[in-house]
Amino acid sequence: MSRRIGISGRLGRVRKRLSDMSGYSIIELVLAIVMTGIAFPGIVNLFVNVTSNALSAEIMTTANLLAQEQMEIILADKAGTGGGFGYSAITTAKYASVNPGSPFSSFTRTVTVTTQNLAGSASYPAKIIVVRVSHSMIPPVILTSIITDHSAL
Repeated sequence: MSRRIGISGRLGRVRKRLSDMSGYSIIELVLAIVMTGIAFPGIVNLFVNVTSNALSAEIMTTANLLAQEQMEIILADKAGTGGGFGYSAITTAKYASVNPGSPFSSFTRTVTVTTQNLAGSASYPAKIIVVRVSHSMIPPVILTSIITDHSAL
């Protein structure tokens, strides 16, 4: 003969199972909090380093592009014709004020032009152009080029 269990019997079994189940002890909770406290500063430090490195890479790329832009302007001025263009027009004074404007005002860009004779002979003059872009968060980016005047040859 089968025995039927009523609702109150079923609830009694459920209560017994729930009372047999154990939760977290206070020691387990304390250990979890301590482990989280140890890991958290490392995770925060990792996040700060990743963010800082990404910003430095972006600033370095921008500085490189600003240096290349100025060098291309100078080389275009050398190739140009008319007043203010050509080999003789490339001087430090012409490019003294070449700081980029907004949104790049945190960068400083300078151009230095020096004349040297190649191979130790006065018949081979050349200009050494140095474009330097600086920012407070990165080392300066320096781009150097040597140009010569072939128009007299």
